[in-house]
Amino acid sequence: MTYFPHSETDIKEMLSVIGKKNLEELESPIPAKYIVKTLNLPSQKTELEVNQYFDKLANKNKNYSTILAGAGSYYHYIPSTVDELTGRQEFYTAYTPYQAEISQGTLQAIFEYQTYIANLTGMDVSNASMYDGGTALAEACVIAINSTRKNKILVDKYVNPEYLEVLKTYMGALKVEIVIFESNPFKLDVEAFKKIWNAEFCGFVVASPNFCGSVIDYTGIVDIVKKDKRLVIQSVSEAMSLSVLKTPGDMGADLACGEAQSFGMPLSFGGPYLGFLTCKKEHLRKMPGRIVGQTKDSDGNIVYTLTLTAREQHIRRELATSNICSNHGLCATRASVYLSTVGGKGLRTCGLANIEKSHYLYEEISKLAKFKVEKSQIFFNEFVVSTDIAYDKISKKLEENGILSFLPLAKFYSSLSNYYLICATEMTTKEEIDNLVAILGSL
Repeated sequence: MTYFPHSETDIKEMLSVIGKKNLEELESPIPAKYIVKTLNLPSQKTELEVNQYFDKLANKNKNYSTILAGAGSYYHYIPSTVDELTGRQEFYTAYTPYQAEISQGTLQAIFEYQTYIANLTGMDVSNASMYDGGTALAEACVIAINSTRKNKILVDKYVNPEYLEVLKTYMGALKVEIVIFESNPFKLDVEAFKKIWNAEFCGFVVASPNFCGSVIDYTGIVDIVKKDKRLVIQSVSEAMSLSVLKTPGDMGADLACGEAQSFGMPLSFGGPYLGFLTCKKEHLRKMPGRIVGQTKDSDGNIVYTLTLTAREQHIRRELATSNICSNHGLCATRASVYLSTVGGKGLRTCGLANIEKSHYLYEEISKLAKFKVEKSQIFFNEFVVSTDIAYDKISKKLEENGILSFLPLAKFYSSLSNYYLICATEMTTKEEIDNLVAILGSL
């Protein structure tokens, strides 16, 4: 990006136009205690010294030999083609494909991403894309609010708690009331749902798999919600589950959203990740973000262009569907490359491997006297374990052995003290599982 310096005359002229005496007045809305006047930077260093300094900082990070944790961020294999292709400068440096005549490659990659996600969710339309699973859920709820003109929404208790915090931020600004459905973490209680549901809600948000890893059958409430012409929204934290489970579209959802980090994004300290958002065609006009369409030019060649994008950069701000003006384009491209690399059969094979590994882990832990698994839980690749052994004792032992696992659910739900979340993916080996079980058995 070109840098244009400003002369003193330029600065005075700009300050005059906006009614400020000096540059310091631009800071006036910021409390003084938050304004940094000087930076405590070390003296200049050579390139070698800078590299050594950052190596020293990086070595403070904990490297685990075994990762058996999920909770919204999953350890999956990334084919080498993903880094190789998305590292090419035409993808890596691309920003916004406004000029279709010079952005056909980027537009095609986005269109293919939309096609993959729409197929995996069983929905008619996908955008490309959202920032993460939390913002995707919030935008799905905005669609439900705008579609029904109701400013009250019912949300299942076991939606990813981080997503719920994002949703609270969005809904607080929109003056929308969030009501939490106090559900069971392992299955949806239809009778309890009937007691709380009414037509004042714009819709119901259910997570499957939910934060406890449970696959939820919510088909029993779909007719109840749709009878009142309200919307069902399914949130998915683990996109890999879409490779083997019934699609949200087949389950009866009107919108499906979630996190697609599993499709080619490394764990990377929690981001950047990739939010996906899909819907039935009747909600297309209310979809935020980018949508790419395929058509033909005057010579009959297939071409791609941005279409139906009701963004504030394209129309009057008050008519915009959202303030989302950008997307995680590179992450969406990574998902496209990942999905095209593994293919439909490969993705399903990977999903089945997740089930196989996690269920082997489940069976082995269930044999331990001091640990219990939930017998009724149906899960994809993560599940709940309970024990009376103190968490500090478990955590210390796992840390000593380089194992990242056992997320205490009490951090999020007071009713689940002594319950822990554990996960296994296709990256987990039998030896790692056996080693973990042996360590737990020694406690």
